[in-house]
Amino acid sequence: MRIDDLGFTLTGPFSPKGQEKGKGLDFVDSLKEALNETNATVKDSEQAALDLSMGKSANIHEAMIAMQKADITLRMIVTMTNKIIDGYKELNTLR
Repeated sequence: MRIDDLGFTLTGPFSPKGQEKGKGLDFVDSLKEALNETNATVKDSEQAALDLSMGKSANIHEAMIAMQKADITLRMIVTMTNKIIDGYKELNTLR
């Protein structure tokens, strides 16, 4: 089975920031970047919740949006991790 670079670029919250036209990032670098992005999103969510609870921010809508964004991003990372582990297990059974 042959796998060629089809020229697809990732978009959305996990799109590689350092990707230049014609040059792709390594898989490990992309995964690290996705984990860092998720970590930053969760930290922003926690800060928004703390600001809301301490009365520093009266905008509950922004805090809820930040928490939902962190939840979705975290679920996506967990799903990606589970898929990677499943793929690794499948490759090990083929040997």
